[in-house]
Amino acid sequence: MSHPRALHAPVQAVTSEAFRYVFAQLPTGVTIVTSNCPDGTSPCGMTASAVCSLSLHPLMVLVCLNNHSRTLAGIRFNGGFALNLLRHDQAPLAEQFADAAISQSDRFARTRHHQTDALPVLSDALAWLTCQVAHMHPGGDHTIVTATVRSIGSGGSPGGSPPLVWHNRKFTTLA
Repeated sequence: MSHPRALHAPVQAVTSEAFRYVFAQLPTGVTIVTSNCPDGTSPCGMTASAVCSLSLHPLMVLVCLNNHSRTLAGIRFNGGFALNLLRHDQAPLAEQFADAAISQSDRFARTRHHQTDALPVLSDALAWLTCQVAHMHPGGDHTIVTATVRSIGSGGSPGGSPPLVWHNRKFTTLA
């Protein structure tokens, strides 16, 4: 039986703002995707929440990145990336990697990181994976990247730490 309120739910015009509002209601984990810049001499990275596990056999992930992203250009050039899952207290780090006014070199100068599988990994991330690109697919103004997992690590404390969550257009954590 349907809920009586559902019968009278208002229909909205299908706009990008309405679409963004609907998806703001869906909580998602916050990650930073890192790779090496196409010049091969410096790391690049960006905050991303359009990320999910894809397959257990083989181990695969899926990330969606803006077509104009410098990080996507690095991933295209290198064929790999690291996926860094953020802890509940790393909202400033997520903001730093989302701020287009902060250069890639400044982002990494302010952030402890190390190399694993020749990719920059954030040392203080809750957990991380290094990935090899399997396929790239067009997805409107984004590119859908599927990748196989090469390495997995954790920077978290024993017993875990809550993840950073993006919900209703703000950072939060699990209660």
